[in-house]
Amino acid sequence: RPKHMLLTFLLHSSTAFTLARAPVLNGHPLAPATRARHHAVVAREIAFVAQSEARCEPFAATRARPLGDWFAQEDALRILMSQAESCRRLDEDAPPGSETQRWEVVTPIEFPGMVARSVTPMDIRVDAAADRPTLSISSGASETQCSGGPGWAQALLSRIGEIATTVSSNTVDVQEDEGGGLTVVSRVKLTVKLSIPTLLLPPFVPAGPFERSGSESLQKLLDRDMGTVLGRFREGYLTWATGD
Repeated sequence: RPKHMLLTFLLHSSTAFTLARAPVLNGHPLAPATRARHHAVVAREIAFVAQSEARCEPFAATRARPLGDWFAQEDALRILMSQAESCRRLDEDAPPGSETQRWEVVTPIEFPGMVARSVTPMDIRVDAAADRPTLSISSGASETQCSGGPGWAQALLSRIGEIATTVSSNTVDVQEDEGGGLTVVSRVKLTVKLSIPTLLLPPFVPAGPFERSGSESLQKLLDRDMGTVLGRFREGYLTWATGD
């Protein structure tokens, strides 16, 4: 989702300028890249960075069903990835109690007349220590699948992996507060680097405003989502621990 959100931002911000500069042929804009097909495409590197720490309300764990056992449950991991459209485990044949798992999440974003879906593998490491369990989640290289819309738009979105690199990490662990209650804490860091052709981001356009706006968008996304997800994670454990 971050890749597509930022691409949408860049396209909306710069496409009007690009088309305004392009000459017209038979009533249609002729992209400058068509006239300069023999020149190498020059790109500008920009980066968007966001990080967030969120925690749920304190609660008490049960001895009958330790918190560490909940961290290893697939239902718990599905809650942590519930902001995606869908998720599925890729290594279903892994031995029970495996410390590492591999999942796939699918995240959609709607454009006028079309839908793009980002398919991203997620590597998860589970330390199911009974009292202080930890989850470490990191993303792999994603691919984009498109449906509907014009062919040029599908081609552009399907190649976003060639211009965008995402590095994300999410560490989920448990802390004890002064009253003895337990709190699940999530620390997320997300970096998106884009290599934008100068056709979309000309040299005389400062990159700073794009980077600030993109980083702010990512930050709002993290701040909005993680608290809600951890609340559901907490409630999921309490329900599972009581056997309901």
